[in-house]
Amino acid sequence: MPVRQEQSREMMDEEEHFRIIEEPTPALRRRVWSGRWDFGLALVFYVFLAGSTIVLGSALFLIAGFKISALVSEVVLYLAVPYVLSRFVNTGWSSWMRRPHLTAGLWVWMLLALLGLGVLVSNISVAIEKVIPMSEEYKEFFEVYLRAGSVGEFVLVFLIAAVVPGVCEEITFRGLIQEGIRVTYGPRVAIAVSSVMFAVIHLSIWNFPALVLMGLFLGMLKEKTGSIWPGAAAHALNNSMALIVISIAPPSENAWQFEFFPFWANAVAAAAFALGIVLFRRRISVRSHATG
Repeated sequence: MPVRQEQSREMMDEEEHFRIIEEPTPALRRRVWSGRWDFGLALVFYVFLAGSTIVLGSALFLIAGFKISALVSEVVLYLAVPYVLSRFVNTGWSSWMRRPHLTAGLWVWMLLALLGLGVLVSNISVAIEKVIPMSEEYKEFFEVYLRAGSVGEFVLVFLIAAVVPGVCEEITFRGLIQEGIRVTYGPRVAIAVSSVMFAVIHLSIWNFPALVLMGLFLGMLKEKTGSIWPGAAAHALNNSMALIVISIAPPSENAWQFEFFPFWANAVAAAAFALGIVLFRRRISVRSHATG
């Protein structure tokens, strides 16, 4: 009997989610196109996004350099364009942009899982780099642009490489794209496909598997909380950890030298990830049923 009640509640939650997407408010009915945002539209948007990222990013890089190129491209293509699009099409913006009501304990379990996952997936990138070594020019390029020599430079790089991507990319991938696929194919397919799209657009052979796995984690956060903000916080924190390592490493050392974490560190990370993800999923399910 409890199992049937839980399944019934899950079905009600699912219906409520689609009702938000499919039954626009009076304000949304004034939009140019009142149909629902689905996989087809999300795919068209993704193709546009990929092409625009290359064109706009390359042009700005030649004109103003890497940092300005990265900042403007993120804000324009991954924040401004989705916002404007949501004024014309019901993408569910008001639903997945709402503030999540998470307890302090849920935030702790989420961050514990993130830290464990970050350590584990880095080993995959290490393994790939051992087989397909990065060129020294590639390493030097990113180290020059991401290393901060002062507090002011670190704040700027932190905004460009951690905060802005954390917010903007979550709006695009866990908001528009994952939501569009979800409406057509359901949450599991949506999380998987949007994670691959997320990894592809970063154009990195070495980080591709790690980005897919991180995308699955971020997609789960959005699905469980109904909001992109927990994923945005996790995304920004994950990026900031890499920046801190690069910034504190002595200039004489190559901060992009890939090495495996020791066995004990991976064991601790695996335990932290397993504990964090299990408790987060279990407690947020209990909380959502209690408040639903």
